[in-house]
Amino acid sequence: MRNLVKVHRILGKRVGKDLLMLSITIDPEVDTPDVLREYCESFGGEHEGWLYLTGDYHEIDDLRHALGVYDLDPVVDADRTQHSGIVTFGNDLTDRWAALPALMNSVEIVETMQRFIDGSRIQALGTHGGG
Repeated sequence: MRNLVKVHRILGKRVGKDLLMLSITIDPEVDTPDVLREYCESFGGEHEGWLYLTGDYHEIDDLRHALGVYDLDPVVDADRTQHSGIVTFGNDLTDRWAALPALMNSVEIVETMQRFIDGSRIQALGTHGGG
């Protein structure tokens, strides 16, 4: 989670304007809105444009599968204490989606997200040299 806080910080003012960050529980019976609020606060409080979501287990499960965020081993996948260590991101308008390891270098996550989401637009973040 700390790495995603870094990603949020690097994205800066884009978050909440032209992109949103969503953290979706896979265990809504345990992760109530109050529990999610406390979790958010444990990482520095509210972050603009970052929502912590819960809901109906079956709807979350359907979304998780639609985004490809599940384990191929059904026994592992059924264990709600296991969760994905990936960041899924995309462009809703173009219906293009991808995923990266959540523990990947935060600068590389942001640069990859920006290239993917923005397409051919010049990278605005330019966080390190490289071509």
